[in-house]
Amino acid sequence: MALNNAEKAAALLRGVSSGDADLATRDVSPDGFVQHDPAVADGVEGLREQAARPAGGLEIARLIEDGPFVVAHGRSGVGDEGEVFFAVFRFENGLLVEHWRFAAPAAPPNEDGHTQTDGPNGFMGGQDADRNKAVVRDYYETVHIGGRHDRIKDYMSGDLQIRHEPGVRDGVAAFERDLAVLTRSRTIDEIVLFAGQGDLVFIAARGTHDGEPCVYLDLYRVEAGRLVEHWGFPQAIPTREASRNGNGLL
Repeated sequence: MALNNAEKAAALLRGVSSGDADLATRDVSPDGFVQHDPAVADGVEGLREQAARPAGGLEIARLIEDGPFVVAHGRSGVGDEGEVFFAVFRFENGLLVEHWRFAAPAAPPNEDGHTQTDGPNGFMGGQDADRNKAVVRDYYETVHIGGRHDRIKDYMSGDLQIRHEPGVRDGVAAFERDLAVLTRSRTIDEIVLFAGQGDLVFIAARGTHDGEPCVYLDLYRVEAGRLVEHWGFPQAIPTREASRNGNGLL
């Protein structure tokens, strides 16, 4: 039975994590594969080289498949070397042709006991993915890009907001207070990657932090047309000269 793209993406992650270079590259296009992870060289050989130094400890919390894109959210590494990641894969004709990876250091549970990857890992039944994507895009462009913080409650279900970022508390009121502080030092300028399946919608957006280029990674769970849960983190964008492949993080 043929594997779907989400299964192929998961196999690549397992191959890299376990040191199985053949598994890591099994579904990768031999021609024109574009690598955006700044720590990995371009092409199939870059993946084989990465698999030669496996980090281990892979946990895939959730997978989203949307057209040619797959988004994996999880954790890799062991102990103090652990990272939380979003990996984005683009497929053509059943083969992987482009890959992005974003990561942040793993942290202890936040004040409400949520980790950076726990929570629902499947899809709720009866979800209209296109509707959920439209809700999240409108929210993001209105609140985060447009700066309309007065509209936050229009997209929420009362004070319900389960938050998985380190050092935060649940609830819309806590989110509003934190956002007021965050926006003193950041901008979010444009959505670059966008994908959704079921009740989950992923965004990677380009912006700045303290004037330096930054990417903001956000994953939302939507319930009855309202944003009820969030995972995410920011990551500084290195210069192309600092990247092993020169393709840019985003």
